Amino acid sequence: MEQSCLFGPNFLEKFVGKHILYDPKVAIVELVANSWDAGAKKVTITWPSSENEQHFSIEDDGEGLTKEEFSSRWRTLAYDRISNQGDTILVNDKKRTVFGRNGVGRFAGFCFGNSYFVGSTKNGSTIEFEVKIGFGETPFTLIEHKVFENQEASGTKVFVRSKSNITICEESIRSEIGMRFLTDPSFSCYVNGVKVTFSDIPESNIANEMIVLESGDIINIRIIDTIESDKTTKQHGIAWHVNGRLVGEANWKEYGFDEIIDGRSAEAKRHTIVVSADFLAKTVKQDWTGFNNTIEFKSARDKVYEFVRAHILGQTKQKREKALENIKNVHQQKLSELTPLRVERWQDFIEQIQEECTSITEKDLSKLAGVLVRMEQSDTKFSLVNKLHELNSDQIDNLYNILADWSLDLAKEVLDELQLRLRLLDELRERVFDTNTREVQDLQPLFHQGLWIFGPEYETIEFTSNEGMSKVIQKLFDSKQLGSRNRPDFAILPDSTVGSYSYPTYDIDGGEIGVDRLVIVELKKPGVCISTNEKDQCWRYVKELMQKGLISRDTKVTCFVLGSTVDPIEREARKENNERCIIQPMDYQIVITRAKSRLLKLYERVKNAPFLEEQRKNMNLPPIQNDLISTKLKIVGN
Repeated sequence: MEQSCLFGPNFLEKFVGKHILYDPKVAIVELVANSWDAGAKKVTITWPSSENEQHFSIEDDGEGLTKEEFSSRWRTLAYDRISNQGDTILVNDKKRTVFGRNGVGRFAGFCFGNSYFVGSTKNGSTIEFEVKIGFGETPFTLIEHKVFENQEASGTKVFVRSKSNITICEESIRSEIGMRFLTDPSFSCYVNGVKVTFSDIPESNIANEMIVLESGDIINIRIIDTIESDKTTKQHGIAWHVNGRLVGEANWKEYGFDEIIDGRSAEAKRHTIVVSADFLAKTVKQDWTGFNNTIEFKSARDKVYEFVRAHILGQTKQKREKALENIKNVHQQKLSELTPLRVERWQDFIEQIQEECTSITEKDLSKLAGVLVRMEQSDTKFSLVNKLHELNSDQIDNLYNILADWSLDLAKEVLDELQLRLRLLDELRERVFDTNTREVQDLQPLFHQGLWIFGPEYETIEFTSNEGMSKVIQKLFDSKQLGSRNRPDFAILPDSTVGSYSYPTYDIDGGEIGVDRLVIVELKKPGVCISTNEKDQCWRYVKELMQKGLISRDTKVTCFVLGSTVDPIEREARKENNERCIIQPMDYQIVITRAKSRLLKLYERVKNAPFLEEQRKNMNLPPIQNDLISTKLKIVGN
């Protein structure tokens, strides 16, 4: 007997996305986009307020829908607008590129009520349907209400008859619509009777530029400068427009542009740079919250980055010059003792720091300048500074501390830490190859201390044990083994122990909103060969954590399955969830040998650092030996 599929109560949320169903700003943009795609020239919105008794509606003068068109398009999940209707629509004898691609925008009406109504007029007939959320055999239902004949004007109205509890003010909605739909003067939109318009910006505050890529694609850039800084960076930053619609949000944080300008600065609070790149349409994410990381977008982003960097440097040139003069005055006496060549070299480096590290304060820059003056005064070779300059911007921000604190004592600490890590690896080697090992879970604390073993990306104190995740994994196997209560951070299973280590992701206000990265370390008991089943088991952990809501599909998960042996056919990593989950089997011998090899090489380089050797020679000390490193450094330090 044939049986139809059933839909869970959260199907629409997973299919459409939370933004469209629960974020009024995203929802109204989707509905206005539908009017745009229908060829509308005018859109009228009634936004929930006390004056209209909290009711919502949106009405346009587009081409409308017949009963058959409405039924076909609304009933089809993942309706492909481009394949069925094309990617353009004719408006006033002019082609207009449409936004719709996947048919999810029509569900935005549910943001304003559990059911919404669609009234549409075309070819003289008006239809009215109610759309209601459902589950079971259908995720939503269509209920036909009325049909009127001999109607003249075409268009569509989406509305709710119940009161809405939307609290976002109409001014914010006009701002959202204005950022996206005012590129075409023939398209007008009204919210509670007020027309949405661009702010009146004088020509002296707007500059238009164009970038032509090697591919021939063109990027149009409009720079808006309010001259006077606003209180915040809201509505300032980089605004990416594709086909007249904003992608994501206007800010300085996305795609690395915060490396160019500090969001707290006056310049960040007065500049808005609108980047129009219609050729990136295929790289936009489904909900229009950002771009997919394609080659086309990377190329465009790099060119825009270069342009914006040059513009901001031009705008801040006088500010940087003034700061440099202030720093020169502070260190004037010491600079006067240097040769002209050394002064020039000093100034060049300070200017490079100003350009590369835009967030560095004048106070910190002056401290750094003082350190560099002392370096020029000494016999220290300037090549050290050149090497430090190769560090990334985050590291350069801490350059003052590095130069001020680096000493023989610090070298001792570094070498001691390396020795501690080498001892940790030796201890791990003893335990993992001991066939008499009784409690595999005793290894988990050692691996928690040594997540760096798997690579530098895991070397952060933000990785912490997650007791909640471990409990979920343990319940998955209904494990009741002794010792689980004493080790709440680990899931103790019949043939292994599982540790989960995660660090969080944050919102723009610094609040924790979920898990950004998760590392799962499963240690198999001696005698268990890692094969397909063991990989499958790890994937079961990850799926269960997603189903329980402990991680999202966007969480990056790395699973390390370690054992004494690995099936040669199964040594390759397994990738799931669009490569956001990587399951890597490894045997204990390889993982420990690789880690120790890296440490020993680093150990040799640090202990043989030229400045340490020079200190030893000056103090007539013998060369440092591995087993005497701490003792010798203590003598040198004293």
